[in-house]
Amino acid sequence: MLVIFNRSVFLLFCYLAIFCISINAQSHLKMNKWENISFVSHSSGELLLDVFRTNDGKKRPAILCLHGGFWAKGSKKFMHPLAEGLVEKGYVAVCSNYRLTDVASAPAQLHDVFSAIRFLRKNASDYGIDPGRIGVTGSSAGGYLAVMAAVFDSGDKITRPNAAVGMGAQTDLLSPHIQNSTVLNWSKFMGGFYKQVPQNYLKQSPLNHLTPDDPPVAIICGEYDKPSTRANAFRQKALQLGVPTSLTEISGAPHGLLKATEHRRIAINALDEFFRVHLRR
Repeated sequence: MLVIFNRSVFLLFCYLAIFCISINAQSHLKMNKWENISFVSHSSGELLLDVFRTNDGKKRPAILCLHGGFWAKGSKKFMHPLAEGLVEKGYVAVCSNYRLTDVASAPAQLHDVFSAIRFLRKNASDYGIDPGRIGVTGSSAGGYLAVMAAVFDSGDKITRPNAAVGMGAQTDLLSPHIQNSTVLNWSKFMGGFYKQVPQNYLKQSPLNHLTPDDPPVAIICGEYDKPSTRANAFRQKALQLGVPTSLTEISGAPHGLLKATEHRRIAINALDEFFRVHLRR
């Protein structure tokens, strides 16, 4: 009986030890969230962002995540699943709103992205962010903004990300399908269609702003997305200028490549692979 009792106690001890280890691991991986933080104020109202990170005290690189919606709709909440995946990879993830076209046309949205990056750098210590390692990514309209944030010279170094990834992003606004578009969202974003304000499209085209001192810029697209989201001309020019770049095409994915769990997982892995190198995580 004594042997049986001791064995039972031993097994119970092992069970409790495994349980405690499991609890500690879950606690270590638990995310802290700061939601609806005001980072800039306009006459149209405050713009808000959400911060996600593990509950440890380690200083980590941050990734700003920008939602899509043709600059006319959408919310930072759309990027929460992506942010949670990036936190699991070891980043601080930030989801930010920006002004939509019912409030302001371009380049207001880009200015809001700059404001978000500036906020993260100035308040980096509050969220355990390494201010020298800030990346930006986004889907569709947000992808375009991510690329523009990397290549556009705002005159303020604090607003320039250290690396960027555009997902489903338009990088050449002078491409024929945009010049000939009659989709009203283009007119709202650019202050007119191409034939009315061609100078606006030139000024807001990422391809037109590429320079040798730009940070690394990668592209992710879905297999069934438009050919223009592969950024062929943009990547070719980047390589000629010595700006690190790459293309990841997700098999079976449409333009909205973050909607399906499997496609989003592949995108997160591609983001991590790129940012791991260029943010030196």
